[in-house]
Amino acid sequence: MKLNNKFWLFAIVCTVFTTAIAATLAILFWRQLLPVEQQLLIQIFKQQFWYFFSTGVFLFAAFGFTLDWFFRFYILPLNQVIEETKVMNTVNPAHRLKIDGSREVRVLSELINVCGDQLQSAKHLIDQTVESAKSKIEAEKNILATIMAELTQGVLICDAAGRILLYNRQAQRVLEKAQDAIGVSGQIETVVPEGFIGLKRSIYALIDEHLIQYALKDIQNKLNQKKENISSHFVMVTGDQRQLRVETLPILDEDHGFAGFVLIFSDITHQLEYDGKFSQRFKEMAKTLRSSTASIRSIIDLMIQFPDMDVDQKKDFIGIISAETQSLSRILRSDLPEADRYARSRWPLSPILVTDFIATLKEEIEAVADLPIDVHDCDSRCMIKVDGYAMITAVEYILNCLKNECHAKCSRIRLSAPGNLVQLDLIWQGEPIKIETLRRWSELSLTGTQKGYPLTLKEVLDHHHAEIWPHTPNQHNRGDVCLRLFIPMVQSEAITPDIRQVTILPKGRPEFYDFDLFNQAGQTPEMENRLLTELVYTVFDTETTGLDPRSGDEIISIGAIRIVNGRLLTTETVNQLVYPGRPVPIESTKIHGINDEMLAGKPTIDKVLPFFHRFAKNTILVAHNAAFDMRMLQMKEKQTGLRFINPVLDTMHLSAVIHPAHNNHNLDAIAQRLGVAISKRHDALGDAMATGEVFLKTIPLLNEKGIYTLKEALLASQRTYYAKLKKY
Repeated sequence: MKLNNKFWLFAIVCTVFTTAIAATLAILFWRQLLPVEQQLLIQIFKQQFWYFFSTGVFLFAAFGFTLDWFFRFYILPLNQVIEETKVMNTVNPAHRLKIDGSREVRVLSELINVCGDQLQSAKHLIDQTVESAKSKIEAEKNILATIMAELTQGVLICDAAGRILLYNRQAQRVLEKAQDAIGVSGQIETVVPEGFIGLKRSIYALIDEHLIQYALKDIQNKLNQKKENISSHFVMVTGDQRQLRVETLPILDEDHGFAGFVLIFSDITHQLEYDGKFSQRFKEMAKTLRSSTASIRSIIDLMIQFPDMDVDQKKDFIGIISAETQSLSRILRSDLPEADRYARSRWPLSPILVTDFIATLKEEIEAVADLPIDVHDCDSRCMIKVDGYAMITAVEYILNCLKNECHAKCSRIRLSAPGNLVQLDLIWQGEPIKIETLRRWSELSLTGTQKGYPLTLKEVLDHHHAEIWPHTPNQHNRGDVCLRLFIPMVQSEAITPDIRQVTILPKGRPEFYDFDLFNQAGQTPEMENRLLTELVYTVFDTETTGLDPRSGDEIISIGAIRIVNGRLLTTETVNQLVYPGRPVPIESTKIHGINDEMLAGKPTIDKVLPFFHRFAKNTILVAHNAAFDMRMLQMKEKQTGLRFINPVLDTMHLSAVIHPAHNNHNLDAIAQRLGVAISKRHDALGDAMATGEVFLKTIPLLNEKGIYTLKEALLASQRTYYAKLKKY
């Protein structure tokens, strides 16, 4: 129903109701009159009928006009205000109210229009800021994408669930490239990959999940054992039979939690083929060397045994020796130097403790059989170099072959280390395996396992320089037979692995330190009772080699700026690098960007600190997490003979005073809440300037809480949660 109809229906109802009340009152009044009075009233009404009629019509007309005016100037405009405000607030923010109504309605419309202007202006500003930020992020993203695109290796980054977050062209080319191949019929066929590489797609559609999960388990074990090198390697074979070396690196959050992983691909197909040719060439060289050496030795023995042989025969023997030595010279001159320039193998083998390998093996083969593993005469420090996934898959393959083909169930695994070999025995009771059967197994791909693997057992063993042989029963226990796997042992001290450094986001410097901010010698009553707006401040920050001054960490940069009359004086600053007398750890350099080269030749702290002491004299020191910086200064009192007695205010404590409901009071969070932009984070002067701006915006908020003087600010800070905690 239209608003106009609703209103007039309401007016009619009101009129009828009013008329009914008036009629009721008139009837009650009539019954109270005497007959004589009733006759008199009837006579008067007859004589003045037109007067009473005109008055009634006029009253009803006035009532109707009043209702109509109220409807047109109040009811209808208010409804228009509601509707047009909805339009402004939803589909058209640029719409403005133009309502013709009462004065109050027009004032309300103007106020709504003003709010709309402010909202649109704020929204425009926010949109510009967001667009600017997006442009910067997009530019940085393009730079990163360009760098990744130019890498010679394929790089792919995934989250913890295996969803692809970032990849470069090389990774796409390696994993998704369709290759022309000749089919059985002689026609060219296209090998199409099973999965597609793309953002938010699963990596497990491209790479066997077992391979990646094994690598992640290996990484987690290394993290648990706090090992230095926590990368893991495996080899995968693509649909077109290319062999890829894949290095897996974890992505850890600031709490060392697993946040994702990085895969780095290298195509080693041609390298491995080249290795195979070299291996064959080495065998030929060895055969030639043995033959030539045996011939020369035999002839020399004959010449020694028969010194009086004929001259012609001796000449023939000398000719043979000459030919053989020329053959040896040719090998030394051409084949050996070339072989020396190329590594024996490019298969990614990682050094691992035998005990760690066995622990992983036991965990992986539980799906096949829950086998006890006996360790005999094996030093826990023994190491081997293996592709863990490939070797464990090979063992599973052998166990499956024993079970499915020979109906032999392995009862236990025995580990020993005779000499320079690690010996792994797969033991069962029954008939031994024939050498022909073992050779046949070696030529088959490892597809007998649940996981499947496209390489053959022989290829895996050859790459590991390992061998496997059937072992006949011994005299003491004739029921036991085994297959014996030999893996070369390596010396742990000779291992120099290519260690991948994993960057972990630091939580920052300690928030609480054992330095008393609230009882400085320079806190005089006169200064404490002055208003915060009247005082002069030195806002400062330090960058250090680490987070523990008592363990020898040193100041490497001091930045400071003065506040006078509520204004940051950008012309009165300190920005000084300091030579610490010790190397700067790489982890610290990653945070503040200061390295040893930048500090070479810079003044030492005993020269810098006196200047800063004079700069801050007779001022209030202000810092964020000031206890840490003051502790760093305090540690240098004996060396420099200087003591900072200035009163100290900490913006972290003050933030807890003005925003007690917030849990995060680090500099970034406070700056964001108060609208302060930090131009250079983890730069001493940049952080000091940001802290100064934060402090100036904090003062009015302190005033709203009744905190006006330095003493009141210190007392309020002392009551905060932060002041009650200590660390270290």
